[in-house]
Amino acid sequence: MEQAAIRKMRRKQIAACNLIAGIMIVTFFILIQISEIRFTHFFFCLGILMLIQGIIGFIKKGSTKSFIPIFEQAAIYEKEKLGKEWEKEQRSENISRLVLSGLMFLQSFSFQDVTNPFFDIQPAYLFFLLIIALALINVSMLFRFRKIDRSTEKHELEGFTKEANMMSMAFGLLTVIVIFIFIVVFVLP
Repeated sequence: MEQAAIRKMRRKQIAACNLIAGIMIVTFFILIQISEIRFTHFFFCLGILMLIQGIIGFIKKGSTKSFIPIFEQAAIYEKEKLGKEWEKEQRSENISRLVLSGLMFLQSFSFQDVTNPFFDIQPAYLFFLLIIALALINVSMLFRFRKIDRSTEKHELEGFTKEANMMSMAFGLLTVIVIFIFIVVFVLP
């Protein structure tokens, strides 16, 4: 695939991811303003969603099929470029979804006694979380695309899954620290 075609595909992929994430987050904001969603219900629904995604991922195995054509095109390109690492990455993502699903169910159980609904949260804080989420999605995608697209040899991508998982953990830890600082500085006083 030529560099111009790759750049065009990546721009479309980033736009699609941002659009989908933005629509989902805005829909969630609207839902929590309209209805009295409680933490326990939110985490339970999130757990079910992640469980379904993980199961579907294991059923699909090495398939690159997607409802959104740009995601399918990117998956075909990445599968060809990464080889065995692509399968490792898919397996790792599916296992992570199942683990996160279990954690969401645990959270749902933990928050059963909490009576405060979600809508008590100020919209400004939710907007901050939207910005953080979109920033993380974009930064992680750019790092990933850069590594994959700039490699010219198969051996350059050996250990890609392990490296990507380490970067994900680092980004996750950084996000937790930023959100914790934000809560301590702006929400708690």
